[in-house]
Amino acid sequence: MKKTGSALKFLPYIFIAVFSVIMSLSNYMNGDDYLWYYSFDDPALEEWRAPNGRFFSNQVTMWLVRSCFFRAVFIAVTLAAFLILLGKLFDFEKKIGSAGYYIPLMLFIMIPSATYCETVRWISAYTNYVVSVLFLLVYLLFMFCCLFRKHKPKPFTAVLFLPLSLAAGLCVEHMTIYNIVLALAMVILVIKLKKKGIPHALAYLAGAAVSCFLMFGNSMYSEIYSESDSVGNRYFELGFANIMQNAYSYVVMHYTKDFWLLSAVLTAALTVLYFRSRYCDKKYKYLNVCMTICWLYSSYSVFNMCFGSLRANTPAMKIVALETAFSFVYVVAIAYLINVFLENNARIRAYVYLVSTFLVTAPFLVISPVTARCFFANYMFWILLCGEILCAALKRAFKFKADIVIRTSFVLAFASAFIISFECISNKYYDVLRFSYIREQMADEKSRSLNLMLLPYTEYSHDDLKDGIEEGGQAIGNIGYSDYILRYHGIDVEKARKRTSSHMTPYDYYIEKQSE
Repeated sequence: MKKTGSALKFLPYIFIAVFSVIMSLSNYMNGDDYLWYYSFDDPALEEWRAPNGRFFSNQVTMWLVRSCFFRAVFIAVTLAAFLILLGKLFDFEKKIGSAGYYIPLMLFIMIPSATYCETVRWISAYTNYVVSVLFLLVYLLFMFCCLFRKHKPKPFTAVLFLPLSLAAGLCVEHMTIYNIVLALAMVILVIKLKKKGIPHALAYLAGAAVSCFLMFGNSMYSEIYSESDSVGNRYFELGFANIMQNAYSYVVMHYTKDFWLLSAVLTAALTVLYFRSRYCDKKYKYLNVCMTICWLYSSYSVFNMCFGSLRANTPAMKIVALETAFSFVYVVAIAYLINVFLENNARIRAYVYLVSTFLVTAPFLVISPVTARCFFANYMFWILLCGEILCAALKRAFKFKADIVIRTSFVLAFASAFIISFECISNKYYDVLRFSYIREQMADEKSRSLNLMLLPYTEYSHDDLKDGIEEGGQAIGNIGYSDYILRYHGIDVEKARKRTSSHMTPYDYYIEKQSE
């Protein structure tokens, strides 16, 4: 029995490792990955050799696109580390056992599909968005151990936090800004609470300051500010009307409303605490109001994302203005309920996560274009915030039935991982098959047609062929990448474009093969 119990302790790590390997091996080149691959070979891509201040992630991206072996190992290891760290922070006080790994894994898989597609499933974006958060999770876990577990680190290990902070700050711009704010906050916290780890916090702050200088010292940002971006279509929106438009049309929607599952889980956990906690109605006079707001917002989020959204029917955009106000009130309600239900240490961590969701999102009020991948860090902090509240709720609701929580969370995580693994493996298989099929068709010189197979599950993978292979198709800035896609897969670009192309599904492919 003891051996069985000991083996079960390693099950979450094995589960995460297997899932990470599947995600790694099912990854493939798409989008501007091809531009990175050819950036040092093609004079037309000279500007892509140093397109911004993301020095660390840019270099790693170049290695990943050029080596399939390194890519597989790097993504498997870093994704596994990411999910393990996410689990350790999710259940920092170890209240729910191995369920503390299964639940965040399920929530990670269930983030909005567009965000998952543009981060975990896109090599170029993985290094920017996933790796940057990975470094931050390392630092947060270390500092929380110092602050809340009386961990006493060796002073000489502080030197390790300088390169950690440098790497974290040289991945993507909004995380560079957040990195330095977090570093300052941790210095203040560790001094105020009189805990060990001051040299480490100061070393991290120094690295954050240097990375911020290196990142924004790049001349590309002055070009973007002057609206002469030579790489992409990026620009600043500094007018009040433009900021509000950004907030209404995109930022608020992705900040809280998109992740309806988390909103539902968070509200359910708060409801458990509401009925199980001991509190004084006079002391917390806004408790009932705040709980009502959470119930209403959760219901609205689920209905809006699963069934149908309310749309603006006039230029006044009253609907989106109301959504913005509703989201703001919802966040304020959560902040209030954190103070009511959580104990001191958990309350501090929860407020760190809640403020972090705002800090990693706020830059997109003045930056355009904003895409789904920009909100990856935001969703991760919402997951961690959910962890603090959910673990407290589960501990009170299932005090003597931890095995029920573990078993249920494992089944849900396994089901989620199985489905998304099947879809990602299928996309990988058909991506290889379709380019092989194009080469097969090109070998028939008499034919004047070209069938382009589409991927079966585009919710979790970009499809480079959905817009065809014509010149001037999909592009980043002024550079189209259909040429580089075909070159990479050994297809003659000019000959392919002379043919009349059409789309087909995998089902059509098998029907055609059977008829031959």
